[in-house]
Amino acid sequence: MAETAAEFLPPGKEQPRARMKEKGSKPHAQAAAAAAVPHPRAQPGEEHVSALVKAIAGFAKRETEAVVNPKLGTSFVSLGEAYEFYNIYSWESGFGIRYGESSLDSQGSKCMQKFVCACEGKPTKYNNSPLSCECTASIRLLRSRDSGWYVCEHQVGHNHTLSRACKEKLSWRSHTSINKNTRDLIRQLRENNVPVIAEIGAENPHFDDFRNTMETFTRIRVKDPLFNYTFQIDNDCRVTTLLWTSIQNSTHYHSFGDVITFDTTYRSNMYEIPFGLFVGVNNNFETILLGGVLMTDEKVDSFKWVFSQFFQLMGGKQPQTILTDRCGAIEDAIREVLPSTTHRWCKWQVLGMAKDFLGSHYTKESMFRVEFHRILNDMLTTDEFERAWEMLLQKYGLENHPFLMQIYEVRHKWVKAYFSDTFCAKQTSTQKCESARHLLKEYVPWDCSMELFVKQYEKLRSDQDLEDDFEEKSTSINEVVLRTNLPIEKHASEVYTRAVYELFVQTIYESEPYVVEAVIPNLKYKAWCPNSETREKWSRVEYEVNVREEGEAFMCVCKQFEHTGMVCCHAVKVMVHLGVHEIPRSHIVPRWTVEPLRCWMHRAHPQKDTCWRCRRFALYDKGIKIMRRASRDDRSFEIAMKHMDRMQEIVSQMPDV
Repeated sequence: MAETAAEFLPPGKEQPRARMKEKGSKPHAQAAAAAAVPHPRAQPGEEHVSALVKAIAGFAKRETEAVVNPKLGTSFVSLGEAYEFYNIYSWESGFGIRYGESSLDSQGSKCMQKFVCACEGKPTKYNNSPLSCECTASIRLLRSRDSGWYVCEHQVGHNHTLSRACKEKLSWRSHTSINKNTRDLIRQLRENNVPVIAEIGAENPHFDDFRNTMETFTRIRVKDPLFNYTFQIDNDCRVTTLLWTSIQNSTHYHSFGDVITFDTTYRSNMYEIPFGLFVGVNNNFETILLGGVLMTDEKVDSFKWVFSQFFQLMGGKQPQTILTDRCGAIEDAIREVLPSTTHRWCKWQVLGMAKDFLGSHYTKESMFRVEFHRILNDMLTTDEFERAWEMLLQKYGLENHPFLMQIYEVRHKWVKAYFSDTFCAKQTSTQKCESARHLLKEYVPWDCSMELFVKQYEKLRSDQDLEDDFEEKSTSINEVVLRTNLPIEKHASEVYTRAVYELFVQTIYESEPYVVEAVIPNLKYKAWCPNSETREKWSRVEYEVNVREEGEAFMCVCKQFEHTGMVCCHAVKVMVHLGVHEIPRSHIVPRWTVEPLRCWMHRAHPQKDTCWRCRRFALYDKGIKIMRRASRDDRSFEIAMKHMDRMQEIVSQMPDV
């Protein structure tokens, strides 16, 4: 199919005939005549923006699949610029190009130039190239009055197979001259389906940093093929938000993304823009980084874009609960993008101004602060919290303090007693986010570039993955020493990770002072503490535990299980009282077990032939069994090491795929 430039010729204008042609070319009177036709370009005093820059910036409109597309009327300063433009288009499409026929005007100046597919022409005795198959794909350029060039005709169709693989594309001679950075940028745009900044040239002082950041992302993707990123642009095609994540983040999210924290209070880069952290907690109670985002503003639309893009990169799965700082824009965005997700505020953010407003009452030595944090951190019921709050303010004469009155009015958004039935995986404060932010400060220099910021963030994430592996091995390798010899403790040591098991043992210790009484045998029990004089006046001394589904569920009024996924000391006391030897299946939350470490996608039916993660954990399990047996005596150890050295040698010689 051919497109022509007839619409660019003024009606009724005389079309002078070409006087001469270059050797090997054919006369094209109409093409030569159009050399005198003016074509819109930059006005005097305006800086010329190349066609390549316009094409890359305009890719945001998604008018074509290709980033670069030689439309009719596309203008160029020189034939060199036009050749580069069409060459990049041919690289995207999968064919090579070369110079074709041209024409000269009456003054001997070139007025028409054709760029053709490298497969143009017929094989002859002197031209027996297997590439020549009479392909007609080409573009024709005419000179305009201002000595520039513009596309007047574009033949699109090919009669041969186009190259698809990168190695095939580079086999075309014309493609060897394409700048590597340009290839990478266009490849990133196509693969990630993202737009790019308009001020892509020297007029944009931050473009070098952006380009280097894109190159960094490319290098990361070589190591992690499923590393992903995207960015948002404004109406002027300037980058406003940059978001990235990786396969490891995605794997963690699918196992531990039921509760996440999002915080944008970190600012440490040369542009003084906020950096958002998506943070979670794994089955060892360790902070995990799920994603990072650099933002130029904190408006509702920006947060809506961030949340929609992040959860799209995570496979579309939305969390049960999200904790954020106190921000109206974030709240509006979550309400629209995550309508089924429970949104609560981070306690640390609410109390961030407490020291400024409460003065001496909130120092490290203050007893008010100790008691204040106790009623916020303990797993209280709403009636306990109300009594504790009233008694605390009366004790210190702060009943009418403006700051305390203000945060009390919005207590349902940050006091966990008011969302105790909402699962939060022990993340009711920004402690995990604060921990990640503190680590980020150790890795990321102040006033650093975007490129360095991304590099250091990825280094932090990589180091955290190593720490996760250490905890994972600790759970699998180290033998557990039982503390109480209760059958239920032994079961906990078998199903939970080491960190969660230690917390369960602490729960057993906390249950010891309680006494159990049957209200309705096998259905309802009361756990009460006889030493009530040692407890806070506002604290409950008895808790009702309901037994359901014939002993498969123990539901306590404190709702700790609903909030944390860990059974409370009251329920544990009733289980021990009834002689329960194993934690009921309904109370074993998978995210606290070793199970999430396995492939989440093929958990039921491992796909060892196609899934690298299934293979990894199959090898891991086998290795753990060998290690446990081989470490018992010297002979077994020597045999295991000998064969493992041999296996390592063989595997290291296998070709990379």
